[in-house]
Amino acid sequence: MWNPLSWVMEAAAVMAIVLANGGGEGPDWQNFVGIICLLIINSTISFIEENNAGNAAAALMARLAPKTKVLRDGQWQETDAAILVPGDIISIKLGDIIPADARLLEGDPLKIDQASALLDSDKSQLNN
Repeated sequence: MWNPLSWVMEAAAVMAIVLANGGGEGPDWQNFVGIICLLIINSTISFIEENNAGNAAAALMARLAPKTKVLRDGQWQETDAAILVPGDIISIKLGDIIPADARLLEGDPLKIDQASALLDSDKSQLNN
């Protein structure tokens, strides 16, 4: 409830109570209750939308977390790149993002675009 629309509605609710309708009448309780109900509905909808947005962002981050194929215990397994340790053997193929500093053990020469790491468009040629 920290936005200009809520502030205006809160001020209207206070004025409905504080100010009389004129002619010796009491506060306008019907408008006060109506405005408070609208504020509660607005707050509930905002909370639900922010919660759903947070869940969607968390799911997207989990889905986009870099994964890699690593040889451990004699078997290839897909794991999060964040848990790689020095000495792990990783498998890369065309289009993969290399998850860590690595040394090429075997395979064809590679051409790597290091723009994302170096903030320029340097393409390096790596050989065995």
